Amino acid sequence: MRRVTLFLAANMGAALLVSGCGSRPPVIEPAPHGAVVTSARIGMYTKAVMTKKEPDTLLADDGTICRVSPDRFRDTAAHTLVYCNWQ
Repeated sequence: MRRVTLFLAANMGAALLVSGCGSRPPVIEPAPHGAVVTSARIGMYTKAVMTKKEPDTLLADDGTICRVSPDRFRDTAAHTLVYCNWQ
């Protein structure tokens, strides 16, 4: 029984680790009267850059943007993780 418990705990830990590596879904927040509102996390986060807009804007998969310096814009490739002040 102990061996089964350890096996399950190890597999759950591995599943949690792998699930954290994919793209993040939008945050789901409860609203008044049971409705659900989807929103994006704003602030300092690491997010995947889905596309870039000249001259200084990075766009994340959840619709948020981050404005960066021209050097950082040039050095950032699409589909990479970027720590930024997302708005």
